[in-house]
Parts: sequence; structure tokens; C-alpha cells
Amino acid sequence: MGSSTLRVLTAPASDTSEVPTVVLQCDATKYMFNAGEGTTRSSAQRKSSNARVDHLFLSRIASETIGGIPGLLMTMADGGKKSVDVHGPPNTRYALATTRFYAKRDTMNVGVHEVSLRAHAQPCFEDEHISVYAVPLVPAGTTLPDTPASSATYDANAEPWRNPKWTPTNLCGAEADKWYTSVLEDAWGAKYAGDSRAWTPSRISHTLPCPPLPPTDATGIEPGRQAPVLAYICAGATQRGKFDAKRAAALGIAPGPDFARLTRGEDVQIHRPVEWASLNDAQRSQWLRSRSSKRAQKNQPAHDVPEYPLEDVTLHSHDVVGAARAGPVFFYMTLPTPAYIDALLHPSVQEAFAPYTHSANAARTPEQRKTPHVIIHAAPRTVLEDARYVAWTQSFGPDCHHLFANKEHCADRLMYTSSALTLLRLSRLDKTMYSVPGYALAPGAACQDKGTMPIAEDMLIPLQPRAPPKQLPPSAPPFDAPLEEMEKRLTLHATPEAAAAWAQYEDAVAQAHASPSATGHSSADDLTFTTLGTGSSAPSKYRNVLSTLVHVPDLGYILLDAGEGTFFQLARRFGPGEHGWHGVGIDRVLRELRMVFVSHIHGDHHMGVARLLLERRKRHGTHPLYFFSNNYTRFYLREYHQLESLGFDEPNGVLAVDNEDIDFQHGVDPERSEARGLSRSRADTQRVLESAKRDLQMRAIRTAPVVHRTSHCYGLVLEHASGWKLVFSGDTMPCPALVEAGRGATVLIHEATMQDDEQELAHAKGHSTVGQAVQIAQEMRAEHLLLTHFSQRYPKFARINTGTSALPIGIAFDMMHITPKQIRQAKHQLPALQALFAAEHQDDSDAESEDAEAPPAKKPRDQPQLVRKNVKEFLWRYVVLSLYVSCSSSDSVGSAPSHPPSELSVQQGIAQALQTMHGVVGSAFAVDVLYVGAPLGVDEGAHVADAVVRVPADHVDEFLGALSSVDPAARTTLTGGQPMRVSVSSVSHNLAMLTSNARAWVMSKLR
Repeated sequence: MGSSTLRVLTAPASDTSEVPTVVLQCDATKYMFNAGEGTTRSSAQRKSSNARVDHLFLSRIASETIGGIPGLLMTMADGGKKSVDVHGPPNTRYALATTRFYAKRDTMNVGVHEVSLRAHAQPCFEDEHISVYAVPLVPAGTTLPDTPASSATYDANAEPWRNPKWTPTNLCGAEADKWYTSVLEDAWGAKYAGDSRAWTPSRISHTLPCPPLPPTDATGIEPGRQAPVLAYICAGATQRGKFDAKRAAALGIAPGPDFARLTRGEDVQIHRPVEWASLNDAQRSQWLRSRSSKRAQKNQPAHDVPEYPLEDVTLHSHDVVGAARAGPVFFYMTLPTPAYIDALLHPSVQEAFAPYTHSANAARTPEQRKTPHVIIHAAPRTVLEDARYVAWTQSFGPDCHHLFANKEHCADRLMYTSSALTLLRLSRLDKTMYSVPGYALAPGAACQDKGTMPIAEDMLIPLQPRAPPKQLPPSAPPFDAPLEEMEKRLTLHATPEAAAAWAQYEDAVAQAHASPSATGHSSADDLTFTTLGTGSSAPSKYRNVLSTLVHVPDLGYILLDAGEGTFFQLARRFGPGEHGWHGVGIDRVLRELRMVFVSHIHGDHHMGVARLLLERRKRHGTHPLYFFSNNYTRFYLREYHQLESLGFDEPNGVLAVDNEDIDFQHGVDPERSEARGLSRSRADTQRVLESAKRDLQMRAIRTAPVVHRTSHCYGLVLEHASGWKLVFSGDTMPCPALVEAGRGATVLIHEATMQDDEQELAHAKGHSTVGQAVQIAQEMRAEHLLLTHFSQRYPKFARINTGTSALPIGIAFDMMHITPKQIRQAKHQLPALQALFAAEHQDDSDAESEDAEAPPAKKPRDQPQLVRKNVKEFLWRYVVLSLYVSCSSSDSVGSAPSHPPSELSVQQGIAQALQTMHGVVGSAFAVDVLYVGAPLGVDEGAHVADAVVRVPADHVDEFLGALSSVDPAARTTLTGGQPMRVSVSSVSHNLAMLTSNARAWVMSKLR
């Protein structure tokens, strides 16, 4: 084992899980412990690449430890990773299988390894770097059910799922476990990738067999949660003892191969003078030089060496190699409540920790001691201050570092500071619309004992060689002062160019403030929209995935989509407890949450729902929550409900309705009613719908089918008793059905994923451009338009051109509060927004711009230009990659002829090359493959293909660095598995100036 470190990726805060995510790195290999919601986003914010994470270790099957796993796995697969192993307690396979409808990739295998709750003597994982022991902690009173014999059997080779009448639901025990495995092999990996038939394990819509362990109702444990947790002991590989060269010389061992053999623990036989013991030091050295290897003899002076009679002597490794050194050790302890302390102190559990106590190592040298260097305590204050637990922690000696991970000991710092910095700058424009969420720089409780400290994000603990915990240099914009101080820092130490750009922004702000106030009145003026997440596909450090909260006075809250991390965005925006930062806290918001709508099955729209429902259930709402979704989303949430109770089938719990059943044309309550009978299930839907309309004071709650890349995609139409009409598009291309259903909308919230020059890309991905969203709003005769769901290619600000439209248009940013009246005022703010992001481009204190930076907005023509040397004249560079048959391939007899790879292969290969070189997850900045094909205008030969790629000008250096020396795995992907070499043959800001064989194609396009 070489060098090893432990890095804290997330620490408990309002916007991150209470169980921290930590990453162990041993040489180039990484191991991750726990991955709550937001792990992918935190990785981007902290510049932590997960490309080398090979193993994930889970402490518990709970939202706080596994909520980020689906998104993390998909991101890793999209980055080119081929396999990942997940280790956890029982129910790990079941938990991952519940995600099969939305989390799947055929390019990466996921192995699952469950730890038995009745054994911990052997490591659950072991490689050349570490041995990991998982120690089960099961509180008293927890019933571990006996595994029932299954009344049905399952043989994967027989493929019973091909029979539409077959169901896996009744499988139990080992048979059920085999079915979970088949589901995961289908969802993750290529086992059934070529199967065009719809019936494969992850695609059939049968309920999973019940999980092995149901939620607990044991005393002292939060009801409805999984009881078992795993404590992890991670021990580094034993290090070989130090080789003593002086001792070796004294024994007559000449430098050379014998040194290496002895170091490896082998015995050696040497020839040395019989009278060795009587030779003096000079004679010994002279003789050893004469016997050393040729390399060791170089530059040694020649001497006449006496001839001695020799003898054979066998020497052992322990004669010259010191005692083995113990590898570094750390513990990851998770104790959710004091009820787990008795389980920890049980004699059978203590056997696992006994070798690491101070008393067990007292007689050993410091190099041989196995006491832990650090213990992470993911536990509340009630556990950490329990006398029994304190005594247990002290048993590991005074040199152990103890890191406390809970919301009492950890300051509630902002975790996503890139987004917060954008809000801080925007607040100059309007403090009511854009305000930095509350945060705290000091913890609520201090760590009293020596060697204890609160865990913190970006904390690094050197394990080998050992050193105390330390803070890494900031990898994200620091938000380490009160808000007033942060405002003063905005222009402090700015360069002259940045100061000039900021002055332009201040001028634009002044003009916006001087503009006439919005006139008119709308029936929806009392509504408030909080845009919790405004990005598409995957979270970035600037924008989380989609979620919009609507506050309806005298009613409560309605949530439109809930991507990963939505609960944490809510908690940060409103603050803890009942009253939060400004009078309304997260507890009140969740109790007053009346409706959740999920538009479709893509994970960026619903992966935050489970945690949201779990947290609402804790607050004991006094009203039912109406949950509108597609069948697949409801299906998997019902299955997850078997692990952690989400509130289904409980008083004032969750009442679910299928979006398809309330279709505005064919549902149970269509716009143009027709007398007809209803099936029993649709009659039940109608009863729930009528209840929802009554409780939510709605005249109508309807959906409209929209056009996206998957089935069962719906937009939402709400008509309130007071007269306003709210329409939400979800993900869609321009859609006539949405226009018809939403006619006369008071407010339309519409996706605007792509910029106007990307219509073809938008069409291919099933999205809308900004201009298309505006056109839909005009055809709908909407009074207000709020644009959201922007591509993460433009994480700060996409180029917005509203033309001459008089339609009030608002542009959503994460954590923004906006009302219809403010949307009417927003047109006066657009010049200021454009100036702001031009200013940010001049001096962006967020140093990770290469990972997710958007091309800057064009400056208005009437603004004076900044210093020319800092102005980017061209937004894009066009790069030509030329692909040539490799020499070995062209010389081989009978090899298949090479051909141009697909655009998808080139796109994925580029993303993989960027990931490997720069840690850019999935090519987060805009890289568009415009063309892949045979080079035109040349004879066939070694030059097989050209690819034209559009790259943001700001990032062309990173692109060229990754593609000029592309690694073998990325090259294989890029070339479609063909033996080719890749060369960058041309770079230009102008398509017409490309100097390559692809120019003919380009010129034909220009003509």
C-alpha cells in the first residue's frame, strides 16, 4: 500500500445528508463510503472525480446513505466506467432493483455484495490495498425474520419472464434474491442489451418480491425505517518491514538480486569467506564490492582482492528485514439513535474491535500498532455524549482523531457555493427575487474532548503516511463570512477589466430599478414560485435538477417535479424547524405540502420524491398529500415503501393518482364531458380526484400528453376557484396538446433546455428551445411565461432572445422567489442579467469553470467594449478529428475493412477522454459532434474518417489536451472498437476555414 488519504466530500448541513460521504484513495484507486442525495452535485462542486471509484460501501439501507446511488451510478457509466461494486446490508439488492425503471445503463456492470447480519469475522472486501470488515449493529428488540421457504422457484436460464402469465412477486428467500440479481444484470450491463423483446427482467412491470427485512417498529428506533446498520473497520494492508542494508553487509550479503529476495521474505544462500567473522571492515567492504552485481560495481575503484576459501551460508529474511508495519486503520461508525449503543457493546461485536484497542496494542512498537488513526462518528449528540459510548471511544487511545458528523456539531454552511455566489450577485438586481439562503458559520454544539472535532467538507485525513486532519485549499468559492461581509467582497481585489465589467452591471441594475413598475393585475398575483432546481439531466454546481414549489395563499404548497436533492433545496431555502430563516421553516412547508406532480419517469424529475415523502411523514401532516405521477414512478415508490415507510395507506398520508387517468381529453374528468361508465379503478381515481379538487380549491386538475423521449409524459393544468390557470410543461418538444389544454393560462412554466441555434439537438433529445417555448406561450395565449429546465451546457445563463414579444417572461435560477407581478417586471432586468454574466466571465471567482462553464452571453451592442485583450470574439471553435487505420491493422491479413464510427461513439469517446484527462463528468461543457463520415474529396486509404466537433472557445485547450493524447479506452470507444489512431487535424473559429478533408462537407452545408 502506497500513499492513502481519506477525503470528506460532504458534511451534514441543510443541503446535504446527515450521513457524510467520504472517499478513501489508495494510490490511484478510490473507495466511497455512503452516497446520499447530492453526491454527484457535491463531486462537481468539490472537483472530485469519481472515475476511479471502484467500490461503494453503504452503512444502512436508508435515504441518507443510498439516495444518491442511482444518479451517481448513471453519471459514472456515462463517464465511461465499466464496473462498480456496491457493498451493504441485507436489502441492498432489493433497494437497487426498485430503481430499474429509470436507473440503467448497458455499458456498466454493477455487482452487489450483501453482508450477513450474523457474521463479521472475515472481511467483506479485500484487495491489495485494504481489508474492510463490516460489523452489523442490530438494536435489541429487532426481529430478524426467518427466511421462509419459497412456494415458487426461479431459474434464470429458463427465462420464465418470457411468459406473460409468470410473476416473480411470490418468490421468497434465495429465489427472490436470484430474481433481484437478474433485474440488476438486466438494468446494469449488456446481458440482455441486444434483446429487442420487451420482456426482460428489468422491463416487466411486476412488483418485486418483498424485501428480506421489512421496516422496523422496535423501541428506540425511528419507526418505519430499516433497523440494521453496518459499522466499517477499514485496515490498510500490512507494510513490509524496512530492509537493513548495513546489517546485510555485516552478514556478507552483496548488493544485488539477493536484496530483493530478502525484502520479499525469501531466504537466500550466499557464498562468503570462511573466516568472515575475523575480517575487518575494510576487508569486508572490498570483498563485497568484488561480489556485487555489475550495476553496483560501476564507478568503483579496482582493487586486488585476496582469494578466500568460501562456505555456503543460508540467511533468512528476518535477519535483515525489520518487523512488518501495520497498515493505517480507520472506522466509519453509524449509530442513528442511542438504541444502537447496546448493540455496539455486545461481546460478539466487541470481538471485532478488540484488536484495535489501545490495550491490545500497548506492547507493540508504534509502527506495529493497529489502533485507528481516525474514527468517523455519524451519530447524533445524544449518542456521542452517552457515557457508555464515550468510554468506548476512549478505549482506542489518545492518538486517535474523532470526527463528529451531525447537525448539532457541524456548522450549517452552504455546500453549493457556486450557486450561492450567483444569487449574491443577482441580489443587487432584486433582493426579494434573488437572495442567498440562510446559513450558519458556527455549530450549535462544541466538541469538548481532546482529539474530537466536527467533520467538514473538503477535510483531508492523511492515512499513509499518517498526519492529523487538515482542510484542503478551497475547491469551491468560499462562503466563510456573514452575508454583509460577502456582499462587500464582490468587487474587492477585482482586476481593472473585471471592475469595468462590474460597473456595467451596476449601471444596468440602476436602469432596471428606474424602469416603470409593472402595470396591470392578474388573478395569480398572490402565487409565489420558488424555483428549487432549474437544470436538466444531471445536477451541476450551479443548477440542481428540476423542481418548482408553488405557494398558494390560504392553501399551502404544490410541488412540480422533484429531482434528486429537492428536499435539501427546500431545507436550505426555508431553514430548519418551524420558523426557519425568515418565519417559515421546512417543518411548516412539509406539513402544508398538499400536492406533488411528477411529469415522467426520467430520474432528474423524481429521484428526490422518496426522501421528500419520508421527511413529510416525520412531520405528521394534518392533510392528505395528493401525488400525481405516471404508473412507473408510483410503482417504484410503492416498492421502496417496503424499505422505508413513505406514508402510503396511512391517515393523512399519500393518495396517488395516475396522470393518464386525468388526461384532459380521455381521463375521468375531461374538458368536454361525455356520459359513460367508468371501470372500478377509474371510479376510484375519480373519487380521489374529486377529493383533491375540493381540498385544493381547484375547478380542474388535468394532464396533457406531451412529446418527449419516453412514454407516459404529461404536462399539468390546474384551474383554481379564484380564476387563475397554471400550466406546467414537464419535458417536451413543442406540443399542440399542451397548447390546447393550457389555452388562456395565467402562468405557463415551460422547459427551455436548448438555445435557439440548437433546434436539431433539441428535437433529437425531445426538448424545446427558448424560442419554441415562447412560441408555445403565444399560441396558448398565456399571460406569463416562466422558463426553466436549462441545459447544464449553459449552467449559468443561456443566451436568451425574446425578440419583440410583449409576453412577460421570467428566467429561472435556483432558489429564486418570483411572483407573476415580478415576471411582468422581468423584461427590464434582461440587460442587467446579460451584463452580469459578462462581468462574471471577466472575473469568476469560481475556479472550476472548465467543468461546467457556459459560453458567455453576448454583450448588448450599445454597451462600451472592455479592454480588447480580454474580450472573447468567438464563442466556438470547430475542431476536426481525423481517424486513420493503425499500421498494425492495415498490415494484418484478412482484417475487416475500417469504416467511420457512429456519432454516438465519437460523442461518448470524447466524454470519456475528457473524464480521464480532466475529471469532467460526462463532458459537462458543450461539445457537439456536427459530422462523422468518410473524408470527402480524397482517395480511400489509411484516412478513414473525419469528425467535426464544436467546442466552446473557452474550453478548447482542455478539449485538445484530452484528444491530442487520447487514452486507449477512450480511443476504443471513439473509434467504435476499431484499431485506429486519432489525430487533431484542424482548429478554427470559422467553419469555412477548416483545413481538412471535411471542408467539402462544411462548404456544402454553407451553400
